[in-house]
Amino acid sequence: MLEMAGKFFTFVGDITRFFSQSFFEEPAFFFSRVIDAPTSSFFEILFVLFLTGVVVTLAWGVIAAMIQVSFNPLIQSIESYVRFFGKLGAWVIVFLIISMVYEVIARYIFEAPTKWAFEVAYMLMGTVFMFGIAYCLQMRRHIRVDFLFAQANDKTKAVIDLVGYVVLVPMLLWLTAGVWDYFFQAYRVNETSGESAWNPIIWPFKFTFVIAFVLLLLQVIVEVLKNILTLLGYKVPDPLPVEGLSSTNPNEPNPLISEEISREPR
Repeated sequence: MLEMAGKFFTFVGDITRFFSQSFFEEPAFFFSRVIDAPTSSFFEILFVLFLTGVVVTLAWGVIAAMIQVSFNPLIQSIESYVRFFGKLGAWVIVFLIISMVYEVIARYIFEAPTKWAFEVAYMLMGTVFMFGIAYCLQMRRHIRVDFLFAQANDKTKAVIDLVGYVVLVPMLLWLTAGVWDYFFQAYRVNETSGESAWNPIIWPFKFTFVIAFVLLLLQVIVEVLKNILTLLGYKVPDPLPVEGLSSTNPNEPNPLISEEISREPR
């Protein structure tokens, strides 16, 4: 029994040190390197702005929530930040299309294929997915098996969602720490991709994983708050609807699709 207890506390200590290193020591090194560098790279500045934005978003939301004695400002603050990256991810598709069109023209018309098209394509496409994960959760557009869930009332749905999100939070904390370490090791050694003759540094792309999981963690925390408030009988603010959708309820039909169906000849 004592041996098992010792192993358990050793495990807890290892996990604590891992989180401490991931969330405090390594970010401190990252910030100090950016500040001390004579010329910080464009990507490093963007990453500092992202991390600063997370802190400002949380601080602003907490202060507003305390002033208004309501969780709604905190929820809206976080969801606005998540929404910004979701829409930013949508604009990344434009650059993906431009790069692919350029590659096709260069390859088949001028017979001068680029050496960067493949890597730019998977990095941009990956960025779209990374930026969209949390926004998709916010808009409740992730695929779910809801043949029973859809029949439940709001409080029952809140209980089901709450159980799932509470289980998900510690997993996301672990994954967020893991992807930070995944990024930071690449950043520390200036790792390159090794996938093509272009061979660019890979850590800027790996940082999109950190962005994705930080935003997803924040959005899951928001969903936990929403479900708790629903169970307590409070009105929960809905995120702004996706263009063309009347609400974020996945069970309601898209009015644009419904309109097209109604126009079909009988």
